[in-house]
Amino acid sequence: MSEMLISPQQFDEHLRGFTLTDATIRSRDFFYFVAKNVEESARASVISEATVTKRVVAVMPQKEPEKRMGHVEIEGYEQFVVGATKVPTSKAVCVSSDGEVLVTGGGIQEFESPIPKSKDGPLRGGVRRIRMIDGTLYVVGGAHTACRRRGPNDWESLCLDLPVPTRRDFDNVDIIENMGFNDIDGFAPDDLYTVAGRGVVWHCDGTQWRQIAFPSNMLLESVCCAGDGFVYIGAQSGTLFRGRDKHWEMIERGNMSLPFKDIVWHAGRLWCTSDYGLWSLEEDQLVRVELPSDIAVCAGNLSAADGVMLMAGTHGAAFHDGNDWQLIFNTFKMEQALGL
Repeated sequence: MSEMLISPQQFDEHLRGFTLTDATIRSRDFFYFVAKNVEESARASVISEATVTKRVVAVMPQKEPEKRMGHVEIEGYEQFVVGATKVPTSKAVCVSSDGEVLVTGGGIQEFESPIPKSKDGPLRGGVRRIRMIDGTLYVVGGAHTACRRRGPNDWESLCLDLPVPTRRDFDNVDIIENMGFNDIDGFAPDDLYTVAGRGVVWHCDGTQWRQIAFPSNMLLESVCCAGDGFVYIGAQSGTLFRGRDKHWEMIERGNMSLPFKDIVWHAGRLWCTSDYGLWSLEEDQLVRVELPSDIAVCAGNLSAADGVMLMAGTHGAAFHDGNDWQLIFNTFKMEQALGL
């Protein structure tokens, strides 16, 4: 069994009865997770997510063992996603699907004002994904939502010239699906890519958006502006595209039932994950990463920053420092140690 970073007692205090739904790296010294109550989640319907208790859990791998974990509990809120920002200061930022904002870091946990909603943005629809690009936190979501956080209670709309959904659009499931941004990444603030719906890819040069011709109408889930200068897009069934601007190619036709939820660049190569496992791109071939079983079950979400890649899922969490893996916790082993 891989040695775990946290103790069974810490797991019992901060995570027992909860399952991870998202994760981010603020720095190599601070990892953050969103977790939700398992029993409450099983009872909740799609429209009663606010009845499910959530926790924002911090793990600080460099601290002495007894000080490596903490959490803040939140009740009455919709589904949260978590990201990080360095602008204007280093913080972890959690955003709910309806735009509520919780900021934590530096000994502070506080709710800011919700992201303002209007047809001009910053928020037009439900939040789906948040991502740190060039040190700044970006948010995308439904109805062509795109914005970034400039500071506390300060959100800049990036909706710009993106089409505003009409009442008639909301009657057409396909149109609304194609307006729902599922992910965003960028090489710089004036070189951003978003993906949505069936083969919908947009590029922003900082002042205006342009829809890019894409060679597929597959459902698009994830995007990564990688260190090799290419843009990688994860589509349905674990399919992977590579390209930039007008030039795209399919480099892997997947046959899985799940798309890649996250695609990141770390340690000089591309990594992709879903609940089914972890893959890396080697010589234009997607190869399943062979991991110890204790770590393999942590697949589900990826975050990469500061030379570290964090992987977290339903059954645990682990990180890769560029050379080696470190298991943070494995739910099965923790419950076994606690006699549950």
